[in-house]
Amino acid sequence: MTTRTKTSIAVCIAAAALVAGLAVFFARRGEPSGVDVKRGDSPSRAPRIASAAPVRKARAANGAAAAPRRAAPIGAARPKPQLNFAADDGEDDGRTPQERALAARIEKALDDESLEAAVACAGEALKCGVAEIRRSMVETLGWFGEKALPELAPFMADADEDVRTSALDEWTMALANIEDEGYKIRVVELAMGALNSEDALEDIANEYIGVDEKLAVESLARIIAGDGTKEGIAKAKETYEFVTGEEWTDAEAAARWVAEEYSPPEEEP
Repeated sequence: MTTRTKTSIAVCIAAAALVAGLAVFFARRGEPSGVDVKRGDSPSRAPRIASAAPVRKARAANGAAAAPRRAAPIGAARPKPQLNFAADDGEDDGRTPQERALAARIEKALDDESLEAAVACAGEALKCGVAEIRRSMVETLGWFGEKALPELAPFMADADEDVRTSALDEWTMALANIEDEGYKIRVVELAMGALNSEDALEDIANEYIGVDEKLAVESLARIIAGDGTKEGIAKAKETYEFVTGEEWTDAEAAARWVAEEYSPPEEEP
């Protein structure tokens, strides 16, 4: 079995659950109402959750615990990424004709600003043995922002570290432009339950800090009680303890915490 074949199999297995969950969720929700995201610089990462120190009843402290993510600029402020993968450049780079053709289709989708064409390339790119082409797919999907989240998310489980890092950066920038807190946490929940990369999970878990505690606790309880990855469930338990100040025991205890300890945020005048 070739190295590329092994890479493709590993990528497909790691991403399958996430693809299915996000596809079903977005299909049920319908087309997101957000506009295309245009990026400037990559966002700075929020500080990692270093411990499960009790922070119950401390929404302000929670908000300070993780630096707010900087949303990507919207509109023409975000230039298109430069892929430079033209199929007719005449270089002998060792790629197959199929790989070169895929790279050209990805570049054309970006040039044409066609989300539909980009999405059509995503599945094939995910299985592609060339990490550079997979990264070009990530950058293209990232340029489309929130509307490409279902196709972008599986690349956070990629076998290549650079692809994973790029995918996580693009994911967090797209997520930062989602204003509906409930929708955002639901998307995060699907990712948390499907990924096994500790680095990715560490960053994604920060999305629970500073949000409505009832929303966070109920979401984390669903992850823990679900059939996600062991790494995702472990991170959900750690985050649950950070949010509530209590160790996870069971769903009934989580519901009791919400009923007895949760205080809705005060509405702004």
